[in-house]
Amino acid sequence: MKLNTLLATFIATGILAACGQATQDAAEPVVCPGADESGVIQIAPGLTGKITNKGYGRAAVAGDHADVHTTLWLHDDNAPGGRGTEIWSSGGVEPFQFMLDSGQVIKGWDLGVACMQVGETRELKIAPELGYGARGKPPVPPNATLLFEIELVKLTDSNLPAEE
Repeated sequence: MKLNTLLATFIATGILAACGQATQDAAEPVVCPGADESGVIQIAPGLTGKITNKGYGRAAVAGDHADVHTTLWLHDDNAPGGRGTEIWSSGGVEPFQFMLDSGQVIKGWDLGVACMQVGETRELKIAPELGYGARGKPPVPPNATLLFEIELVKLTDSNLPAEE
């Protein structure tokens, strides 16, 4: 049991550190990095974000279940807003759910959705090494830089008891 608690603390500390957050005391509120003068958030090497709609409440952390609406484009410097070919969209109907920092999604999502708040919309520009890499994942070609627009519609703390 102590090992599980220690492991959970280690994982949570890792994702918070990747987001540039202070973790001196587990009871402290999460402090997420702010945007620069152009509105860009430097999340990690190869990963930038830009908040296009502010959210509310607490910030998403490792272990949370995030329900999102999303659209994926191949990044293209010559396209308006960098939005090249659209690859996929959730359509805004049924949210896509995943657990943060569990390896269910690409690393760019685990790092980029951390610190989001419910209602927030964020654009994430993800370098290939944090996306699908040299192998790609059809229809995403190898070594593609990705541009996601992600809206966090629901955040569930996995430590809370299940609702009946």
